[in-house]
Amino acid sequence: MNTVKLNNVRRDRAALVAELENAGAKFKGNSCTCPFHEDRHPSGGIYQGKDDGAWRYNCLACGAGGDVFDIRAKAAGISTAEAIKEIAGRNYTKTNKSKPAYSAPVQAFANLQAVRDYLQSKVGHIVSEHIYINESGDMVQIISRCESGIDGKTYRPAHLTDKGYTLGFAPKLWPLYWLPNVSKAEIVVVVEGEKCADVLMRYGFVATTSAGGAKNAKSSDWSPLTGKAVVLWPDNDPEGKRYMLDVEQILESLQPAPRVSILDPASLDLGDKEDVADFVAQLKVLNKTDAEITAAIAEALKKARPVSIATEVQQRFAEIKAGRYCAVDWPWDGVSRLTKALLPGTVTLLVGNPGASKSLKTLQAFSFWNEQGLRTSLFEVEEDRTFHLTRALAQKSRCADLTDTSWVKENAALSEKIITDNREFLDNFGRVLYATPDTQPTLAQLSQWIEQQAKIGCRVIGIDPITSAERGGEPWIADNKFLQAIKKTATDYRCSIILVTHPIKAVSFPDLSQVAGSAAYQRFAQTILWLESHEEKSSKVKTTVGRTEMTYNRTLHILKARNGKGMGLKLAFEFDSETLRLNELGLIVKDKKNKDE
Repeated sequence: MNTVKLNNVRRDRAALVAELENAGAKFKGNSCTCPFHEDRHPSGGIYQGKDDGAWRYNCLACGAGGDVFDIRAKAAGISTAEAIKEIAGRNYTKTNKSKPAYSAPVQAFANLQAVRDYLQSKVGHIVSEHIYINESGDMVQIISRCESGIDGKTYRPAHLTDKGYTLGFAPKLWPLYWLPNVSKAEIVVVVEGEKCADVLMRYGFVATTSAGGAKNAKSSDWSPLTGKAVVLWPDNDPEGKRYMLDVEQILESLQPAPRVSILDPASLDLGDKEDVADFVAQLKVLNKTDAEITAAIAEALKKARPVSIATEVQQRFAEIKAGRYCAVDWPWDGVSRLTKALLPGTVTLLVGNPGASKSLKTLQAFSFWNEQGLRTSLFEVEEDRTFHLTRALAQKSRCADLTDTSWVKENAALSEKIITDNREFLDNFGRVLYATPDTQPTLAQLSQWIEQQAKIGCRVIGIDPITSAERGGEPWIADNKFLQAIKKTATDYRCSIILVTHPIKAVSFPDLSQVAGSAAYQRFAQTILWLESHEEKSSKVKTTVGRTEMTYNRTLHILKARNGKGMGLKLAFEFDSETLRLNELGLIVKDKKNKDE
């Protein structure tokens, strides 16, 4: 393929989309699920390079990316040079945008052995196979677990079509694993993953799971469990507990509802991420016989406790008493006390016009938490990491001049000393700052990023500003999906999410209806703070030493609060241009009879 033809292929969006779809990606606009890892919420996206016009793919979660040839090479397990030759052999011709004729052929196989041979040669060694069959005993799909030295463990599904066996999942809804056994049983154990189900079946317990991993419970048909006794045995990690919560919610909708109980894996002395298979493996290490292992599993299942709404409330109170359910404090006492914004499972909006200092307020808060040892992540959508670290250093050293290039040049020795004195701070804080100055992430990608940060244990996660993310052709739908997804992440992983945003164009007064984006932002956020910038004004302010008349140049309006007593109140702040920091002065009050004090 000559250079001109090669570049024409790279510049054709349809060519890249076709290769990604053939690999298993699902598109909506320029966002898509990543075909190279398990991906429920789209973490990938395509964009056109400004320098050469080539369309490229990038996944925020796993890092996969490249142009059409790179994607073909990764999907087929071949070199980029081989991919170029392969695509050249398709007699590609550039088409106009209205008729994108390019399409990658869907690969079909004559039989299952042909599928196995392909996976063995292109993906990795097949470690296990799991067959899903329907009530009639017909195979619906087969999922192969492959392992390779390059990509590690991957799962590759295949199903029968009119063209033969095709890689990819069968049309939804999928049957449950071991369905014929499940249909006949009175008691069924639900686990996460086919391996765990196979282990329990091996010892005489009817077990099942759903296809597609922990995030795809809703893609399967759970109706065969109607009216049965169901024991949920989660893996001992947040993802496993979230999966069982999804299953529990699905089972609640069945009529008649199953009698559901859940087993706490920690009660079995299972370690982090350990599951049913690990439980049995540990018994084997102790040289237990099959009969003894069967008895041990039966005893473990007896520890399952009935699912109850009252139990959930009781557990929450116990967590509060033990200090495990509490709000993270802001650097400002009034904000913490009046909002309780950063309780586990919450979303907070910080709104403000350009120039209101909301980004500096966010930076100040995250650097404070970082120094407190709290695990956090902040995604800066605009500007690069050096820009934000410089501003954080200016706040830390109380020297705003560090953001002035002329001053730094004239005071090189002092600037270097400030860096030396704060090197540990810069290194630590820099590790939690993410920035993409050259690309515009989509809402779907940011949702996936938030989930990844929650998985590694971040307690507070921020996006600044969310209004700079690409929303696609149907922004209201994208907004709603994004808010639902991050709210679920916050709930599942018990973290708090802060979204920095703007009011709608040309609006400066604080009002819930004036927040940029769809109504989903106001609906899903538990706390909404509006930072207003204004000329110095004077009001009576309640401080820690009493009421006093004070001047201030920022007002923080609490438009919505998790702690209801703070809603509608206003806090006086002073923005210090010499340090780039915001200092809380106190609660703005009207008179002594103000009930909101």
